[in-house]
Amino acid sequence: MGLLRDILGIGKDGGSLLRDLAAIRKKTRGDRNRLLSEIEFNAALVLDHYLQKGADEKKVIEKLRLETLARLIDEGFDFSAIRKGCVDAVLLKEMPMLRHYAGLDLERFLKRIRFHIEQLKLLPDLYDIRKAEKVNVRVRLENLGRRYILLIRFLKT
Repeated sequence: MGLLRDILGIGKDGGSLLRDLAAIRKKTRGDRNRLLSEIEFNAALVLDHYLQKGADEKKVIEKLRLETLARLIDEGFDFSAIRKGCVDAVLLKEMPMLRHYAGLDLERFLKRIRFHIEQLKLLPDLYDIRKAEKVNVRVRLENLGRRYILLIRFLKT
């Protein structure tokens, strides 16, 4: 909960972000709707279940979805149909660690999220994530949460 409060400010939570994303999704159909639904599912999983309610890391990683995103990237989907433009540096003021996301269009942004999730999904097979000192799964999931917060803000603007 502290991470979300630090990023979003006092009195705000992941629920308001998820409601914003749901409102955007409701205006879409087809592949756009499926992609935004997958993003909404993953964002809820990380922001609500993991960061706010403390769900088990391994189970959260197992449940993350990538099917629609991977298919659309592989098929050459036009992501500008969802959101034109690039991430503005102003959106990154509370998340300086993601400053390298400034200037990315939606496609490049989503490719980075895909890579991050694919790497997360490897960890339980490669390490005992509850005991491995060199692999900090908590930080990686927090960073994924930050990426989803930034993504939702970007889609909303």
